[in-house]
Amino acid sequence: MKTPWRKLYVLSVAGALSWLGSSLTTFAVILRDKDTVGAAGISGYLLAFGLPTIFMAPVSGLIADKFSSRAVIGPALAVMGLGSASLAIGWPLWWTPFALLITAMAGTIVGPAFQAAQVSVTAKEDIARVSGLMQSMASAGTLFAPALGGILVSAYGYFWPFVIDAISFWLLGVVFFAIDINRKPVKHEGGEKISATVGLRFVFNDRLIRAIVVLMGVLVIALGTVNVGEVFLAQNELGASTFIYGIISALFAGGSIVGSIATAALKLDARRHALAIVLGIALLIATVFFMSIAWHWGVLMVLSFIAGLGNAILNAYGIGIVMARSPEEALGRVNAAIGAVIQAGSVMGIVAGGIAIGLFGVRAVLMVASILSALILLVFGPEVIRAGREHRVESSQ
Repeated sequence: MKTPWRKLYVLSVAGALSWLGSSLTTFAVILRDKDTVGAAGISGYLLAFGLPTIFMAPVSGLIADKFSSRAVIGPALAVMGLGSASLAIGWPLWWTPFALLITAMAGTIVGPAFQAAQVSVTAKEDIARVSGLMQSMASAGTLFAPALGGILVSAYGYFWPFVIDAISFWLLGVVFFAIDINRKPVKHEGGEKISATVGLRFVFNDRLIRAIVVLMGVLVIALGTVNVGEVFLAQNELGASTFIYGIISALFAGGSIVGSIATAALKLDARRHALAIVLGIALLIATVFFMSIAWHWGVLMVLSFIAGLGNAILNAYGIGIVMARSPEEALGRVNAAIGAVIQAGSVMGIVAGGIAIGLFGVRAVLMVASILSALILLVFGPEVIRAGREHRVESSQ
């Protein structure tokens, strides 16, 4: 199989615009409501984003495998656009988590189908590089969101970030149809249940993928507090303005771009992919520790960039390993199963973080989270490295 790089570049640009829109919505919603709903309310918003990945997993994975990617992605992106557009109408505050929930539910269907379609046209030896390409472009879109969001909110209020997000979803759907990438439906045996069981069974039967998923699932419980606490640390503890907070967020995306370009450009030997994952996690843990003792928002800028590097390495090689080792007929369900396991840990982290930050303060919570994460990495990291030494892709067999 020859990887259609031109089509994937076009798709990555459309994906970057979609991520720009999504980041605008996240930026605008948190800024608009953080003083009204507090840390617990922000946790609720993040839960609205995260919970669908868990309870939709039994359905979304099978849908991604049972229907063509065109039949799945187009309608789901249309619904996501409507969910974002509804936030621009100015409905009461109670509608916000419902709008986020609707968008996230449709997104759980898009994610596995999109990933499976991408992998279906990519040579196995190029999967990690394609993952790096997609992530670098997504990070590029995210990079500009805080600055653009600050300008739009200051000049026009909160209307345009939500409208741009809606348009970006619809545009991604149009581009996906135009470039003619379409994974055909997988034939299933009669009477197969609508369940993620097949994906989960494969994940926990594969030694390397099992080790990675267990490590990530436990780690995100500890690190989930960062998603809730960063805005409070930057603005309430360190006195950063809205503009400075936007720059901090943008630098995370900048680090992700640099890391993603590096993973896309380098052909790292498959046996070293697992080690790269562990190193990426170590970078993330270190940044959380130093965030807890940061004395100025300038320190957060540097740490945010480094965290972006670690996140890019982790995502590119983690996705590459999973996709290279997954059976073609179950790509959608494997993606959904892994997403559900990791998201379950993230949800627990978000809930615990929102409560703990309110009780003990953001610095103490970040400090404890980083120490717990380091211990988790020491326990589970060696198994990931050991299992990774046996990893191969087709080009190295």
